[in-house]
Amino acid sequence: MSNSPLRVVEFSAGALAENLRDIALSEGKDCVVDVRLDAYGHGSEWVRGIAEPLGFLHFLTDDESSHPISSATRRIYGVTGGRPVATVRGEVVAMKNIVAGDSVSYGYTWTATRDTQLALVSLGFADGLPRRGSNRVHATVAETSRPQVGRIAMDQLVIDITDVPTAVGDTVTFWDHQSPLSEWVEAFGGEPLSLVSRLGIRVERRWLT
Repeated sequence: MSNSPLRVVEFSAGALAENLRDIALSEGKDCVVDVRLDAYGHGSEWVRGIAEPLGFLHFLTDDESSHPISSATRRIYGVTGGRPVATVRGEVVAMKNIVAGDSVSYGYTWTATRDTQLALVSLGFADGLPRRGSNRVHATVAETSRPQVGRIAMDQLVIDITDVPTAVGDTVTFWDHQSPLSEWVEAFGGEPLSLVSRLGIRVERRWLT
C-alpha cells in the first residue's frame, strides 16, 4: 500500500452527460465534440463513450488541430459554464496555528490579520496547479469553501481552515461548485482547458460513472 498523500483528479460521467444534453438543447446534436489532446486530459475514448449514446456523432480530432477551441467545448467540459467534470482532490498533511502578523510561504505574500489555523495540502505547481492562483482561489474542506493563502509551492499549498473542523488526512477539494475552476481560470489567464490537461503524472486519474 502506498504511503503517498492523496493527489487525484476525478472525472464525472454524470456531469459530462448533463453538459452534453444542455449543449444538445441549445445547439443541437450536430454540435462537434472536441476530443483533441486526449479530450484535453479527460480521455477521448471515455468522452466518446458518453457522447455517442446521446446522439453526438461528430468529433474534432488531432488531425484537425488548426480549429480554435469553441465556447461550446468549454461548456461541455465544464470549465466555463456547465457542471464541473474534472474535480481535483488533495489531502491535509499537516496543520499549524499562527498569530496575527505572521506570514506564510515563499516571499511572504500573505500575512494573517488575526490568529489563524492553517492546513498544508498535498498539491502544488509540480502537479499542475498554476502559481498564479496563489492567494486568489479557494478549496473545499469539511464542505466549507476556504481561501488558499501564501504562494503555491512545488509540492504543497496552504489553506486557511480557521473555525472549520479539520484533521490531518482530511480530503481537500478543488474545482467543485463551492471552490470553482473559474477562479483558477481568471487567475491563470490562459486557455481554461489547459488547466486540466496540464495536471502532472503524480495526480491519479479516476473516471467515475
